[in-house]
Amino acid sequence: MRFGLLALVLVIGCGGQTATSSLCAVCNNDSQCGGNPCFTDATGGQFCGSSCDACPAGFSCHPVAGTSGTAQSCFPDSLECPANYMTQQDLAMTTTGNSDMAGTPPGDLSLPPCTAPSSAGVTSAGGTVDRLFFGITGDTRPTASGASYPSALQATINNIFTQMGQKGVQFAVDQGDHLEASNGTEATTQMGNYQTAAGKLGKPIFMTLGNHECSNSYNQGTDCSTTCSSDFKCSAFLSALKPASAVPYYRFDVMTGTGLAVFIVVADDAWNATQQAWLTTQLTDADAHAKYTFVSKHHPEGNADQTFFADIEALVRKHKYTLFLTGHSHEYKREPGDPRAIVMGLGGAPFDNPNQQYWGYGTIMQCPDDHIYVTVYDQATGNVKDTFNVPPQ
Repeated sequence: MRFGLLALVLVIGCGGQTATSSLCAVCNNDSQCGGNPCFTDATGGQFCGSSCDACPAGFSCHPVAGTSGTAQSCFPDSLECPANYMTQQDLAMTTTGNSDMAGTPPGDLSLPPCTAPSSAGVTSAGGTVDRLFFGITGDTRPTASGASYPSALQATINNIFTQMGQKGVQFAVDQGDHLEASNGTEATTQMGNYQTAAGKLGKPIFMTLGNHECSNSYNQGTDCSTTCSSDFKCSAFLSALKPASAVPYYRFDVMTGTGLAVFIVVADDAWNATQQAWLTTQLTDADAHAKYTFVSKHHPEGNADQTFFADIEALVRKHKYTLFLTGHSHEYKREPGDPRAIVMGLGGAPFDNPNQQYWGYGTIMQCPDDHIYVTVYDQATGNVKDTFNVPPQ
C-alpha cells in the first residue's frame, strides 16, 4: 500500500524526523505537518499544507481536507504540488502508484493502460457492458440568446460528440447548461441544435439540468421544482431529456463484468423535499449495492447561487462515490482537496478561466484493474490535457 511506503520514506529518507511546516512535503497524516493539514492533491498523493499567512507564488488559501478534518491551508493553484517543493525521494514516490489511490505523476498525460471495451450495451434505460467507457462534457450554451446556436458553437459541439463516437464511448453524461434563450421558440430550437450534435455520437446522452434551463423561473422569484412544466426553458429541456427521464432528476444503472455502476443525476436548480428524499434513498442504495457510483449535478463545490446548494453537496459527501461531476464554471479543473470531484464546463460556452482557452470533453474508462481512468481532451487539437485515475470508491 502506498501509505505504508510513504511512511517508510519519512522514517528512512528523512532521518526519522517528521515534516513540520514543509509545504508540499510528502505525508500520511496531519501529525507530520506541524499542525497543518496533510491534504490530497490532484495526483492522489498526500502532501503537507502550510499557514495561510504567507502563501508563496502559485498557492492560494483554501479549506482543504486533512486526515483529521478540514482546515485552511495554502494549496497549489495548479492543484498539484510542484516538483520544486518536493525532495527527490518524494518525487520518486509520486510515480510509483499504489493499490488504494493510484496517483498520476505530475505532467504525465499517458492514456489509460487498457484498450476501449465494446461500444455496445447501453440504452436510455441503462444496460450491461463488460467494462464502462463513457464521455462527459458540459456548458454548451451560446453566449447570447438567439434563434439557434451560432455556427461556430454548433461546429464545436458537433466535433466534441463526433470525437467521443470515434473513441467508441458507450454513452455520454453532460453537466448542464444547453440554452441561452429568451422565449419558447428559441429554447426548443436550441435544444434541437444540441440534440443534432449529440446525434453524431449515435449513443445515449444523459443530460443534467443547468441554471440556464430554468433561469426564467428564477427571474420570477421561484425555482424549477414547482414551475418546470410551465417554464419554457425547463419544458424544452424535459422534452429533450425523454426517454431517459420524465423529471429533471433520475438514476440509471449499468452492470459491468465486475459489479454494478450507478449513475445519479441531480437537478440542483429544482431542489425540493421530494428530490432530497429521492437522492438520500438512491445514495444509500448505491452505498449498499454499487461497485461504482457517479454523481452528476450542475453547480460545483462552493457555489452559493442558491442557499440549498451546500445542503446538496453535504448530502452527497456523506456517501460513497467514484466521481462527482459538475459544470457551471466554464473550465476544466479537479476540485481542491477531493481527488474524485471535477468540473467539466468545456462544452463551448464563453471561457471563464483566462489561463485555459480550449473547449473539449473527457472520457471515463474502467480498466481490468477496476480503476476508473479519466482523460480530458482539447477538441480542436485532439491533445490530452489531463489524466488521472481512482479506485472504485
